[in-house]
Amino acid sequence: LQKADILFGNLEGPVSDRGQPVGSIYSFRMAPEVLPVLHQAGFDVLSIANNHIGDWGQEAVADTIVSLKEAGIVPVGGSPEVQIIKKNGVRFGFLAVNDVGAKSDSAWPETIRQAAEKVDLLIVSYHWGEEYQTSPNERQKMLGRLAIDNGAKIVVGHHPHVIQSVERHQDGLIAYSLGNFIFDQSFSMETMTGLLLQVEIQDGIIKEITTGEVKINECFQPQLTSPPLNNLY
Repeated sequence: LQKADILFGNLEGPVSDRGQPVGSIYSFRMAPEVLPVLHQAGFDVLSIANNHIGDWGQEAVADTIVSLKEAGIVPVGGSPEVQIIKKNGVRFGFLAVNDVGAKSDSAWPETIRQAAEKVDLLIVSYHWGEEYQTSPNERQKMLGRLAIDNGAKIVVGHHPHVIQSVERHQDGLIAYSLGNFIFDQSFSMETMTGLLLQVEIQDGIIKEITTGEVKINECFQPQLTSPPLNNLY
């Protein structure tokens, strides 16, 4: 992971010791001690646009955003504003939205268009779809392709907790669900498997896409299977 120029993932809940539980019995909250470890592992950007970020209220959300920044990790999804990271002379933009429960609004395509104009390459993260379904539904396909049509180059999805398909659309890439990475859903092989997606960019164009299957062990640690990476396109 540390070899990546930019490493992105989904943070499925607040990292805070503040707030009160306002969600269901599945109210997620992670200890602040995990943030230096995530940074050490190489994470540069984490999406907080998901259906669990508010499980401990707005105080925990605000604390999470501050703590991520202090740890050197860019939080994305707390607002519709594009987050920009400059790397190797390229402006990479990140947008994230939650489509579980409250659906993304009709202004979202315009938000993507405006963000794409500010950067050289735009990545859009969606928390979407249906849990434990191994195929994307029609809404995922519509939203993913709409994002590419409006200027995004890479669309990354999560929420189903299992791997879904990866497809090319126009000159862009859609990974409908990467599945779990560090998660304690040990009730099935599908939920203990994730997908590592590696995208090589050259001159603002997707040059190569490789994937690696991740197996989560009994301690809920992700481990790449062999062969570690497979060329997809």
